[in-house]
Amino acid sequence: MFDTPIARRLDSRKLCDAEQLINGYIEVAELDGLLAYLETDKGRVQVNLQFQRDERHRPIVTGLVEVKGVEIICQRCLQIVTHDLRVDLNVAVVLDESQAEKLPAECEAWIVEDGQLNLRELLDQELVLSLPIVSYHADCEVKTRYGDAGAEQQQESPFGVLASLLQKD
Repeated sequence: MFDTPIARRLDSRKLCDAEQLINGYIEVAELDGLLAYLETDKGRVQVNLQFQRDERHRPIVTGLVEVKGVEIICQRCLQIVTHDLRVDLNVAVVLDESQAEKLPAECEAWIVEDGQLNLRELLDQELVLSLPIVSYHADCEVKTRYGDAGAEQQQESPFGVLASLLQKD
């Protein structure tokens, strides 16, 4: 089902008019924006997209985009942690900013020139937005030369002197 590479540029108008369904993949190595956040370029982005027109005859792209096991640096231990990314896509293809402003709130706009949709650029940006804000292992233990980073340390309060002055009265 997903064993076909997807073309870089597609004619969104023709695909939407034909209500075309596209299944295939894109190599993670082809997505420069996503690669900036990853440690390796391993993996394939599985793409399942439906091109159609909505009730107002606007070209719409909906579907599912997934990549499993992308490698990101854990923010706690600075080792590699793997994440699965998933994007439920709902994009209206528009020609300019004025068309984008008229879209309903539940639909994102993707501005294209002359109807040619750069699918890699679209999916690249959507996958970057799906990355976790902070990546870490669920069971991460951080050790430092001072002991466990997560362990609470008893420190004397800087206002402790004030508390002792109030008790003397």
